Amino acid sequence: MQQIFQSVSIALQNIKANPLHTFLSTLGIIIGVASLVAILALGDGLEQTGREQIESTTSIQMMTLTPKTIDLVDGVRVPRDTVYQLGLKEARMVEEELNQWGYTDLIAQSSKMATYKDSSIAIYIQATLDNIPHFTEAEIIGRYYDREDIENTADKTVLTIPLARKWSEDPEELIGESISFEGTSYEVIGILQDESQGAQALIPLSTYQKNLKNSNTPNMIFKSRKVEDIPSMKSSLENWLDENYEDGKEAFSIFTYEGRVKQLSQGILVFKLVMGAITGISVLVGGIGIMNVLLISVTERTKEIGIRKAAGARKKDIVLQFISESVTISMVGCIIGWAVGVIGVFGLVEIINRFTDFGFQAALSLGTVFVVLIVAVLVGMLFGTYPAWKAANLTPVDAIRHE
Repeated sequence: MQQIFQSVSIALQNIKANPLHTFLSTLGIIIGVASLVAILALGDGLEQTGREQIESTTSIQMMTLTPKTIDLVDGVRVPRDTVYQLGLKEARMVEEELNQWGYTDLIAQSSKMATYKDSSIAIYIQATLDNIPHFTEAEIIGRYYDREDIENTADKTVLTIPLARKWSEDPEELIGESISFEGTSYEVIGILQDESQGAQALIPLSTYQKNLKNSNTPNMIFKSRKVEDIPSMKSSLENWLDENYEDGKEAFSIFTYEGRVKQLSQGILVFKLVMGAITGISVLVGGIGIMNVLLISVTERTKEIGIRKAAGARKKDIVLQFISESVTISMVGCIIGWAVGVIGVFGLVEIINRFTDFGFQAALSLGTVFVVLIVAVLVGMLFGTYPAWKAANLTPVDAIRHE
């Protein structure tokens, strides 16, 4: 290690002694690394932007669990002998199991005729537990029903804003009023400000199962806090099913959108690889520049090498010295290239966002740092090998006699 530190120290002294020469020789690797950093940062930014767009416009963070009613046997759909039911007890157990990754709810839906005062219209009745506000992330005027309402099978409802507007120009006026369907009146306790839900009345699942005839079987739904948590949630859910049901996960259908995230990641990876290969040409040119510096250094220091070998230095000592110098010069070039690339790409992104509304962004990941470090070491070792080999193979007598 001491020998390596000495070699690095000598390399830094040479860089300090000939800064312009070294800079011009490492200009290629500076440009190459700057381009590589910019491409990787843009790729990470595109992936992050893509994920945010997908999260905001699709149900990418959603997962559903449905009991199977049929099995596919030899290509034939056969009704299952045992069809499991998902209830409040199971939902609370799963919720506790998956709470670290996201939210759990039970949902069932029917269509009914609903009446408010003298007005009757067709609506959708959506029965849920108390976690739907986490799924929609929409503002609620008033409140949503809670666990106590569910346990007490309370006759309360939350209306979506499209439904509330059908009955009143000022939806807030409906809070505290009553609507009825199938002979039961429900107190309106809140308005869900979600335009995408359509004309729906949301009621506690326990109330739905008590009051409505021929109520549909509920399905369990999930939402992860992060897209990356979906595989962990799915794996944990499958383990829970295997532990609590005789047929395990084979008796249920689990559906996720994680394939879309994989498609996005694969597309960005291809972009990084292709553009990285192109910028690799600049890195290659930079490596040739480093090799040129070291070959000149070998010529200038031939006598020094001869004296070292005459004093007992072995071939591997000379090789280690020149490879250490090569890696050091490469690292210096990569550090400068890193700084240039980061300043350049974030400056470019700022200019783009100033003149457009795209919301473009760049991002630096730990992987980008590792890539640059690996490039620096590999370029230094690869292009420093020949000069080191040439220096190590000089004979002491010829080296000392060299003028």
